[in-house]
Amino acid sequence: MIRLRLYKARERQRVIDPADLEVTYFAVDPEIKPVFEHAGVMVWVSDPDHCRVERRGGGRDLHLVESGTNVLPRARGLEVLRAPDADYRWVHSLDWRWGAGEYLDRDRVGAIVDRALDMEPWAVSPEGPVGLVHLSYLMWFHNGAMANGVAWPLDDCTAEQIVAFTAAANYFELDDIADLIGRPAPDDALSHKYWDLSSPFGQDASLIRDALRCKLVEAPADWD
Repeated sequence: MIRLRLYKARERQRVIDPADLEVTYFAVDPEIKPVFEHAGVMVWVSDPDHCRVERRGGGRDLHLVESGTNVLPRARGLEVLRAPDADYRWVHSLDWRWGAGEYLDRDRVGAIVDRALDMEPWAVSPEGPVGLVHLSYLMWFHNGAMANGVAWPLDDCTAEQIVAFTAAANYFELDDIADLIGRPAPDDALSHKYWDLSSPFGQDASLIRDALRCKLVEAPADWD
């Protein structure tokens, strides 16, 4: 099965027929942050002429490197999607290397998400990069919504916290999520809408993780 996820489009995901792959791949607009997935391989179309290719292996994130770079011609991504099991040069995506017992040798996105969840930004004045603070608020909202429904902040949070949740979703340009936060008297249908939106194909928080990957590239100073 070939899946297409669209980070900045109202239609968030679809399944692509292999016969339609080439037309869809070259027609999709890079501005809506498309990600193609096939047999564990992810191809990020980063601009009209280039892509990045990743896969998960041995519990680690890997990226494809050719000619000394992981920024590949867009056409190469289509070739990989058509033959995801071929012999490619996969390289481990290195991330944080901190002191013993902390985030050693882990996927950068996963490590940042864990750091954000450890922050509890409302308990004290948030300290840390602006991106990390926003991610902390967003992940705390997400986990509450997955466990208790999208309405949970109305009963358990202050108005300031709800504003912070919404600001975090807006920071990541997740407008559909921002629209659901703090709605008065939401019902079960809104919770199901959020679950489907934030975790397409059963992958928890995958939309948020996609947005995080994009922000790490687009606004690196927000994470220093």
